[in-house]
Amino acid sequence: MITTVTFDLWNTLIHDTRENGETRTASRLDQVKGILQRSNINITIDALKQGYFQCLHDCVNIRSTGKDVTFSEQIRIFLDNSEVGIYENLDHQAICQVENAYADVYLTYPSVMDPTSLNLIRALKSLRIKLAIISNTSMTPGTTFRKFLFSNKIGQYFDALIFSDELQTSKPDRYIYDYTLSKLSSAPSESLHVGDQYSTDVKGSIGAGMKSALIDPKPDQGTWDVGPPTYTFPSLSDFRNDLKTVLENS
Repeated sequence: MITTVTFDLWNTLIHDTRENGETRTASRLDQVKGILQRSNINITIDALKQGYFQCLHDCVNIRSTGKDVTFSEQIRIFLDNSEVGIYENLDHQAICQVENAYADVYLTYPSVMDPTSLNLIRALKSLRIKLAIISNTSMTPGTTFRKFLFSNKIGQYFDALIFSDELQTSKPDRYIYDYTLSKLSSAPSESLHVGDQYSTDVKGSIGAGMKSALIDPKPDQGTWDVGPPTYTFPSLSDFRNDLKTVLENS
């Protein structure tokens, strides 16, 4: 019997498009350039873009080890990759302005909720299932995702919102799962994690002793090196349709 369900965020409860991501990036870099110029630091958009994508590459490498960096550290990596010495030449106020602009652009160009998400979460809550999000962050911090989730009237249904930049641990490291279940006082054997990636969501939840549901229309079983997910569904709506069976038979 399942008493706790945890969810991945990206491409599970929310979705994005390449075009929206590109617009978000362009706005982010343009705003940062303006802040730097007001601090008497002249830098080109091309240099900021190079620093931005190098930062993304560096952070992906860090997360591949099961670790993560704080959002403030990510900003330092981004600026110093753009031009060595920028970060240390900014005062505290300017750094805060960069951090706010960098983070809040997500709220201007947000992802969209999967149409099944709110109905599914409400259904689980009505059954008194404990709920959490366990999400690796990318270029947007957990603090901003909280604003997004509450503005979409879904955040209040979760008992815990766990983001890798705040814990400085990323999926599939089992610590992020253990930490979440500890906060909820939940037993791994009675807990299910739902996500779209085998390499992070399924492997991590298996390592923590949880059940798993992989949301993937075309799963590649050749990558299932630590064992298959407990369940596989083509979409979140298919998971919603089989919810009673999953909760009762797990």
